[in-house]
Amino acid sequence: MKMLLYSFLLATLVLSACGTDTPQEENTAQGTEDEKEEAEVAAVPEVEVITDEEPLPVSEETTIQAKVTQDGAPVDDAEYVDFEIWNEKDGQDSSNTIESEHVGDGVYEIQYTFEKKGTYQMYAHTQVGDLHTMPKVTVQVGEMKEDKTTAESGHDHKEGHGDSEFMVHLMTEQTFTAGEDNELVTHINRMEQPFEEAKVRFEISSDQLEAHKYIETEETNPGEYTSTFSFPSAGTYTVNVHYEKPDKEIHGHKEVKIEVK
Repeated sequence: MKMLLYSFLLATLVLSACGTDTPQEENTAQGTEDEKEEAEVAAVPEVEVITDEEPLPVSEETTIQAKVTQDGAPVDDAEYVDFEIWNEKDGQDSSNTIESEHVGDGVYEIQYTFEKKGTYQMYAHTQVGDLHTMPKVTVQVGEMKEDKTTAESGHDHKEGHGDSEFMVHLMTEQTFTAGEDNELVTHINRMEQPFEEAKVRFEISSDQLEAHKYIETEETNPGEYTSTFSFPSAGTYTVNVHYEKPDKEIHGHKEVKIEVK
């Protein structure tokens, strides 16, 4: 009888010890998994825009480069590096977007001809995996006579919520296919910082549609807004990106034309 009692007590102690260790093991495993996920978070790529010595020439082909690195190492497999360039006086609506070519060692390059002298703004839209960055630089093309107003105040930037303050980039590099759910993604920056927690909608119009369609978006990353839309047929569509913060009296929009196949 005593032997049976001792055996019962021993079994109880073993089971209690196992029950005590289980939560600790689970916490350790969870901590390891969290550390692993944290270690796998990719660093934001860094982009350095490189041009010849300013002022850049007018009506002559010039080389513009972007050197892309991540964690200090060259990035040779960026999804794309596109240069968006416009004359400051003409405004961003007059911009040209040029796809670059990878020339090695993390360097992406275009050849571009500036048609007239002036101050130009330039974005290097860069996509590396799921990470998007778009550094902005200002370049001078042709010799400029500096008048008194410019010397005192610098470049003439619009006040308020104009094009010089906000940058809107709708991703159009992918192929849009009729009759399928197509992902629409836009990146919005304000003063070169992600424009977060805004209300963003896509207004879609075309001869292929009976009326304008308004599509709500979700902010998937800081300053990145995403939605999906099924285009009914092939053709040209206009996507008007509306962004606003009513409580701060901010509202703006940018139209982009896309081709659906």
